[in-house]
Amino acid sequence: MFKRKLHCSNCNREVQPGEVIYAKMKVPQHAVMVEIKAYLKNESEIICIDCSKSKE
Repeated sequence: MFKRKLHCSNCNREVQPGEVIYAKMKVPQHAVMVEIKAYLKNESEIICIDCSKSKE
């Protein structure tokens, strides 16, 4: 299986497994099972915890 790496949309840092993130995303159109990491990478804006704290 391929490893999908997620990156912060703001600082472009790779998000580590188990790290808390914020994701700005649309609700899926269809109620089907999707691979979560693929959906996050393709359909959302990922923000790491450090960038979210700096915006406050």
